[in-house]
Amino acid sequence: MIRAVLGLCARDTVPASMLAALDRQLSLWQPDLRAWEALVRAAEEHGLSPLVHKHLSALGILLPDSPRRQLQALVLRHRRAAAIRRQAVAEVLLAYREARLEVLLVKGTAPGGLVYTEPGLRPMRDIDLLVSAADAARAEAILFDLGYAHEPGHDIPADYYHLPPAVKTVAGLPVNIELHKNLLPLHPQYPRWPLERSLDTAKPLEIDGVSARTLCLEEMLVHVYLHGFRPPLTYEPFRFVHVADLVSLVERFVDTVRWPRVRALCPEMDTVLAALHSLTPWSAAVVDRLALPLRAHTDRPGVPYRGWPQRRLRTVAWREVPGLVRDTLWPSGWWVQVHYGRAHGSGYWRTRFLDHPRMLLGWVRAYWHAFRVRRGRPAPSADKT
Repeated sequence: MIRAVLGLCARDTVPASMLAALDRQLSLWQPDLRAWEALVRAAEEHGLSPLVHKHLSALGILLPDSPRRQLQALVLRHRRAAAIRRQAVAEVLLAYREARLEVLLVKGTAPGGLVYTEPGLRPMRDIDLLVSAADAARAEAILFDLGYAHEPGHDIPADYYHLPPAVKTVAGLPVNIELHKNLLPLHPQYPRWPLERSLDTAKPLEIDGVSARTLCLEEMLVHVYLHGFRPPLTYEPFRFVHVADLVSLVERFVDTVRWPRVRALCPEMDTVLAALHSLTPWSAAVVDRLALPLRAHTDRPGVPYRGWPQRRLRTVAWREVPGLVRDTLWPSGWWVQVHYGRAHGSGYWRTRFLDHPRMLLGWVRAYWHAFRVRRGRPAPSADKT
């Protein structure tokens, strides 16, 4: 039930019909104190505390005293953090402008300033900036001049797609900035995406009165999808904040986005958007504009991948092993649809029985390769892995 409530809240603006659906969901659930506390914890884990507060307030729902105070405190904290981070970003952007250094705002910073009606509605853990690989060292030096520094224990290989986080405490809040040399991790399932690929089509926006640029709407849509729904299986678990980013972006700019361009960059996008409908229904304007292939039923909507290697054998109890095996070999149909972009049909079953096992086999080979290297044994050549 918590997942259903989070799904309905995973958007900036909620039409009256969806507010009514949310009200019905809560009426059926009739949460007690512990359930409300669990909902607040889940909302914070998924980056949705401000949106859950916004939509419950619109319904006039009064939570019990303890979870209500907790949710309000989280909202105020995120609002304050957003204001501090925006000031920090503005300072960095001005320094880069003086140095004639090209930079794009990416990930949560961009949707927070462009898509949401209030920046504080989109919690962030850090600030991500895309720079040219040739300018990365100079961009980092400017951060050091502004008082940022690396935290101990954050060593990153020189060929990694971003530099180690640079941190500075501003008004009591640690502000983390990651300089990306490539938009996405250097992983076989991702395209190479340097700054130069997006400069000519970059979209202007303003951060605290300072002009900035981010990805164009089409590339932002694709990036939000790839980053939030198709990370390598060893990356952090799925979070509903990425649903909110994608849904809010589509709902706000459905008539502005060049959809043929989106489909050229990401042919599976229509399938992904159709899968999201089972979690947080699209407005009639989006369904009509995109002619989405909606289905009456999707297997376990909102249930992400919970198998190996995201969960390791050493981290689960023996009684949980059968569940881990099931989640590894047979993840939810919803996740198959959003991760692989395969709807029901021959392509879906090919993914179930061929593509997904093949990807798991790739991870087995990668771990075996790493094990042999650690043991000091000769590693197989690259063409065999």
